[in-house]
Amino acid sequence: MIENMQALQAISVSQQVAANNVANVNTNGFRSSRVEYETGPDGEGVRVQGITENTQAGPLVPTNETAENGALFRYGEMVEEGPNSDLATGMVEMIENEQAFAANAAAIHT
Repeated sequence: MIENMQALQAISVSQQVAANNVANVNTNGFRSSRVEYETGPDGEGVRVQGITENTQAGPLVPTNETAENGALFRYGEMVEEGPNSDLATGMVEMIENEQAFAANAAAIHT
């Protein structure tokens, strides 16, 4: 049962990270993150090893910023780096987390 409780905590962190990625899907310059898991103590259960930031650059998107604020030019148009998060990926992660959480909660209930 302790393993299931640890899993619920790890899944909760993963859900928070996925929700943050979805919430910032339209925030220019945003870098998405993901949760890395590891085996729990004594080789049982699962816990969060860490949260890593995706360092891949986002797509270039048009901006209204002035050039002094670090805007780039592409074909005569000012652009900046858009978010590197993806709505579809974030929603799938949230659904997976929901299902994993429900499975572990059912195991505890049983």
